[in-house]
Amino acid sequence: MKRIVFVVTALLMGTFVFAQGLQVGARLGVNRGTLSTAIPNVNEGPVQTGFTGGAFGRVSLLGFFAQPELMYAQHVGKFETAAGNYTNKLNYFDMNLMVGYSLMGVVRLNIGPSLGMLMSAKQDATNATVDDPDFNKSNFESSYWGLQFGGGVDVGKICIDIRWISNMTEMGKVINVNGISKDYTTNSRQLMFSIGYKFIKI
Repeated sequence: MKRIVFVVTALLMGTFVFAQGLQVGARLGVNRGTLSTAIPNVNEGPVQTGFTGGAFGRVSLLGFFAQPELMYAQHVGKFETAAGNYTNKLNYFDMNLMVGYSLMGVVRLNIGPSLGMLMSAKQDATNATVDDPDFNKSNFESSYWGLQFGGGVDVGKICIDIRWISNMTEMGKVINVNGISKDYTTNSRQLMFSIGYKFIKI
């Protein structure tokens, strides 16, 4: 895992080499999405809202750009059962690398990979019947690879983005508790809206 973090960090830093334009800023936003599970008789609930925020850099060359990002991101999902409902909240530290094309420096289209490092996992249940005493961070993979794609608009130092985000590798595990198999496999689908401000623009 340390090697993965080192390689990704090196790639993020490497995007600043040979750049014609440099921008650095911060952005805040919300994620609207769902989590899905393979557990029988558990239905995916309505769309939930999570928070995202962090820093980004952008380097440009002939209209093309690379945009490394360091972000905090929540993945929230509600699940419904006959006995009651519960909500899972997975918090990640994301390292993203978006690449794309900017039309006249205003409209952007971009796509790129995301490496999410799990920070915490929490479950809130409506009653003790559906409360899972075994739910904890160790039931999920320490990291996952995701894909992000979308577009944005730049107006001066303000940038507005909308993206679709999904996982490409498994987020949860199947574990054994006292001889009983428990399935925590999880998939995430999110639509992200964010607004950023460029502190540096060269």
